[in-house]
Amino acid sequence: MKKLILLLIVVLCVWIGVNYVRTGQVALFPTVVNGAEQEVRDLEKEIAGVNEQINQAGRSAGMTGLDTTADVSALMTRKEQLEKRLAEARKKLLH
Repeated sequence: MKKLILLLIVVLCVWIGVNYVRTGQVALFPTVVNGAEQEVRDLEKEIAGVNEQINQAGRSAGMTGLDTTADVSALMTRKEQLEKRLAEARKKLLH
């Protein structure tokens, strides 16, 4: 009986782990999202990543005194492109 309960707990943990990897949500039965919603979420995550890279470049420039303007300029261009794509994706989602 104990082995059966342990097996069920392990299977449940694996199921939740697989769902987390696939959807990014910790849930037994995650909500199903369509392509447009997933695109919006992915773009928002990508913008957050670019913002973090910009912040990291600023911190490293402050600590080491290196010139990071070229790096930050490229990241800002990338961020602007992502924001345009995000705005378009949100328009598609609303219509």
